[in-house]
Amino acid sequence: MSDIAEIIASLVETYIVVRLCNRFLGFKNSNMMLLKSGGFFIILAAENILTSQEEWMGDQTILIESLSSIVFMFLIGMYVFLFLDGRTFDKILITIMPAISILPINLIVLSVIRALSGEFVVDIIEPGGKARIWALIFSKLAFFLLCEFVIHMRKRNRYSLSIFQWSIQLSCFLITFFIAYLQLNILMKNDNMPEFLLVSILIMVLNILLYVLLDRMKRDSMIKEEYRISKISLAAQERLVDEARKQYMEMKTLRHDMRHYLMTAAELIGADQTEEAKDYIEKIIDDKVDQAAFGIDTGDVVIDAVINSRIAVCLKNHIEMKCMIDSRFKGVNNIDMSVLLSNALDNAISGCAGAESAAIELIIGTRKAFTYIIVKNSIKESVLAKNPNLETDKENKTAHGFGIMSIRKIAEKYKGSVEFKEEDHTFIVEIWLENILPFTL
Repeated sequence: MSDIAEIIASLVETYIVVRLCNRFLGFKNSNMMLLKSGGFFIILAAENILTSQEEWMGDQTILIESLSSIVFMFLIGMYVFLFLDGRTFDKILITIMPAISILPINLIVLSVIRALSGEFVVDIIEPGGKARIWALIFSKLAFFLLCEFVIHMRKRNRYSLSIFQWSIQLSCFLITFFIAYLQLNILMKNDNMPEFLLVSILIMVLNILLYVLLDRMKRDSMIKEEYRISKISLAAQERLVDEARKQYMEMKTLRHDMRHYLMTAAELIGADQTEEAKDYIEKIIDDKVDQAAFGIDTGDVVIDAVINSRIAVCLKNHIEMKCMIDSRFKGVNNIDMSVLLSNALDNAISGCAGAESAAIELIIGTRKAFTYIIVKNSIKESVLAKNPNLETDKENKTAHGFGIMSIRKIAEKYKGSVEFKEEDHTFIVEIWLENILPFTL
């Protein structure tokens, strides 16, 4: 009967671990998910059952449990890194969390049962002991509740903790594990220490409170970042209005002055000064008309202002700019599109610095239910090799570095994606946005 209880407990623990891994991280792809989970369950359960069937060996039992924990973590690590998605640090956390949390949980359960039943710890730990069945039930229940809490916090919170914050939490887990290990060693030698129960519970509560605190700190930090991004977006919109107003005034001035230019040319022609009239007209075309004639017309004044202002900057900086635009991108809010284009084109102009043949290419098109924006720019040397996370290199990092984040936020808003890549000394930003607004021609 005791062997059956041990096997059932091992299977339950294995199921909880598999569930935690899958729910916390998710699969890289949906192919053969059941087969992957099933294979992992069988391997992990076999290891767990073999370990639980070891004979009681006194003080060496703790050493055996420690070695088993290492194998346990190795198997989990192989599974999460091969098949599951997520950041490397999240995978490391999930790899070690089950092993380092089981020992403190077992210590608390042992202390509770020791206090309630009066059984010796040795009798509770040894397979076949009188209180062993209750230790198994409550320890697996506590482990399940802890894992469900972690999964719930992960799902509820769309903001993941930073590596620094995870490091603090992970350090607390490890410290808790070593404290529990030492306590268990002491408890095995001195069984009459009921204060272990209170100490163990307080350590566990401290870990939970710290996790909640870090979770709240991260959310508050992200809210502040979103506020700064909103301020930057508002400033970008104000700049767009100024650019549109400036272009309008330039066109209005040109239209007003054109009458005088034509009258002067007519007077020169009327006086048979045809060569002077020709030179005068060519000069007006070069100085006035060509400067106002550049640009594109998408039918949206705000977006036109963004692109045309960047074309003007490119002309001043001797950067060749090509635009291929399908103007039917009506499924994206023009303000979101203008902020996105402002950031992408400004980054492209900055990225051209030092390039031999400075050039920028802007492509906007539609494909089924999506609008895609591709911005290509020449680069002097690889950007991603030196700065894979595309962090700002400006001194005031609190006021800069939000361009890439703003692009990602807009893509997330439209259930799209952003990809950065390099090909043949060209940096490429490829953005896909779902047309969530009514599509009109």
